[in-house]
Amino acid sequence: MRLSPNLLEWQTFPQDPEAPVSEWPSESFYGQERAREALEAALRTGGHGYLVGPSGLGKKAALFDFLKRQPPRTPPPDQLYLPLSAFEALGMKLPAGQGRGLQRAASSFLAERQLLAAYLRQMPFLQEKYRLEAQFNAQQRTLLERLAEEAKAQGFTLQQTEEGIRLSGPQEPSPDLKARLEETALALMSLAHQATEALGRLRYEWAAQYLEPRLRTLGEQYPAARPYWEALYRQLLAWSEAGEYPQDVTPWQAHLLLGATPQDPPPVVYEPLPTPARLCGRLEYRSVEGRLITYAGLIRPGALHKAQGGFLVLDAIQVWQQGSWPYLKRALKNGEVELFREESGGPKVQGLEALPMPLQTQVFLVGPHEVFHLMEHDDDFAELFRFRVEFSPVLEANPRTLRFLGSFVQSYGYTLTQGALAALYDYARRSVEHRQLLDGRLEELLTLAREAKALSQNPLVTREAVLQAIDLRDARSALSEEFFLREVREGTWNFQLQGKALGQVNGLVVLETDPPWGRPVRITARASAGREGVVSIDREAGLTGQVFHKAALTLEGYLRGHYAEVGALAVTVSVVFEQNYGHIEGDSAGLAELLAVLSAIGGFSLRQDLAVTGAVDQLGNVLAVGGVTPKVEGFYRICQAVGLTGSQGVVLPKANLINLTLSEEVLQAVKAGQFHIYAVSQVDEALELFTGLKKGFRGAHERVRAALEEFQKLEDGEEEPEEPKP
Repeated sequence: MRLSPNLLEWQTFPQDPEAPVSEWPSESFYGQERAREALEAALRTGGHGYLVGPSGLGKKAALFDFLKRQPPRTPPPDQLYLPLSAFEALGMKLPAGQGRGLQRAASSFLAERQLLAAYLRQMPFLQEKYRLEAQFNAQQRTLLERLAEEAKAQGFTLQQTEEGIRLSGPQEPSPDLKARLEETALALMSLAHQATEALGRLRYEWAAQYLEPRLRTLGEQYPAARPYWEALYRQLLAWSEAGEYPQDVTPWQAHLLLGATPQDPPPVVYEPLPTPARLCGRLEYRSVEGRLITYAGLIRPGALHKAQGGFLVLDAIQVWQQGSWPYLKRALKNGEVELFREESGGPKVQGLEALPMPLQTQVFLVGPHEVFHLMEHDDDFAELFRFRVEFSPVLEANPRTLRFLGSFVQSYGYTLTQGALAALYDYARRSVEHRQLLDGRLEELLTLAREAKALSQNPLVTREAVLQAIDLRDARSALSEEFFLREVREGTWNFQLQGKALGQVNGLVVLETDPPWGRPVRITARASAGREGVVSIDREAGLTGQVFHKAALTLEGYLRGHYAEVGALAVTVSVVFEQNYGHIEGDSAGLAELLAVLSAIGGFSLRQDLAVTGAVDQLGNVLAVGGVTPKVEGFYRICQAVGLTGSQGVVLPKANLINLTLSEEVLQAVKAGQFHIYAVSQVDEALELFTGLKKGFRGAHERVRAALEEFQKLEDGEEEPEEPKP
């Protein structure tokens, strides 16, 4: 049936298009209730989730708004790295606000080295030291006196110099005396070493006596840090034993990686570039006397550290592309984050092994379906990310959605007239080619509103500005279409848009561009006696996909079913998309191909001022297809380019009426009778439109059936083909 202009009207026209849009409360999850419920479930259980849906739906913005609206929870912890040695550091968490206290306590404990030095210069210790030294000095004197007496008895004098002891006499000492000299020298060296060790033990014991009360106090104040206190205690004792206290103790300082206060809310962290180092933290290095060294104070936090006690939001595609997925899943599985250490062939670095930091955070990945299909091949992904937060790409088109759209756009500072809002609303419906749905990619509408604001001549964004922005956006992508239309006018592309032709029909295709452009394609068919059935030349040339193959086989099923009384089909029909040099996929040309095939077999002509789109099944039902709006507009542009005749139009499935969101230009042409839209639900309706043949005697089917019977006789040898007439 031919559609009246009233059935094609779909646009929104407010009562007062120049009036400003009234304020309306904004809802971050409007139309995405399923996603909000999934997030609420994740929050209740503390599980990780992934937000999935096409780009531009505002998934991250909705997530951030949702997380920041959560009731107060336990504040984030303080995180510290505590050196246990020059090569090992302990990662530890403390309640918010306690980290700085521990850091100050550690600095105070390390400062005891200065007090220890003074303590070991006081008289009680010096008296013990002098007593100990006196004992060793007495033993040394005894050894020297004995050797001196033996040397004197043999006419030698024992002398003490800076280089040691030696014998002085008129002749060479006897071997026995030389042996006694060496024995005494070794004994003196041994006594000196024993004296040094004894003095070190004395300093160690006195330092331990001094430090033990402080160690007990620190252990009681910060019991979780006991390994650190004991490490500092041992190091202070080691310095005391050696009698040397360094000025720079930075490598032994407690490193407060991240601190918080009890009033801080749980952090919501977004890391736009989650490399392994930015995700897990890293070690930096310093150059000291030509060597690269590192220590706990040079540890830098990663996003996982920053999100402790709160939430971490990551772009799934970035996690995948940066190679961070193995590090993220290991951290979540083990409940601890390990610092990333890059292995390289650079200069050797004095290493520090930082023990993992306990991890407690919720992670939300955000991305399109394609990335999650990659991740879902990993069994760990399903185990760790149990909450699928799916955003719908479309919203219901209704007055409430119209108000929501207005409040959403105006929340970003764009004041709209009601006409501008209606234009944005219609643009969103046209983007998804559905009268009762609109595009959920709200960021696209924000971009369009921004462009319209730049074009508007007054503080309000008007309908005219929005329509101008849409036209400019389409024009930016129309260069190839302009070349195509010029080549149509020049005759490079061979289209017949008037009259009738045998075995030829104008089909419609859509180019995968943004926005999509519809174009006609000339489909031709030729039939003869044979046994090969329907032969697609494009399929034989390898230019088609699997869905197209299915559509071609469906045509054969239709022919067998409708003309079963003829018997086995004795026909070969070749079908081709003329002037096509690219890949063809889909079944939307099924009806066009069938019309061309029936025309070629039955010998009746088809109207060339009509184009057709639609899939068919084996029973002759015309099925809905995609892209009907750009297809209609594409054929309209072709007809307009060569001249509208008033009879041209498009035939499409009746099931696609809800998808027709035609431009104002095409609607006006339909109203003026210059262009027509027809809707069919059966193949027979399309046949009648294209041929003018009614059902009954000598109708289209009767002609096809008669031709098939003739082909059957030819194949069976019952008739000789007629000689061509001169």
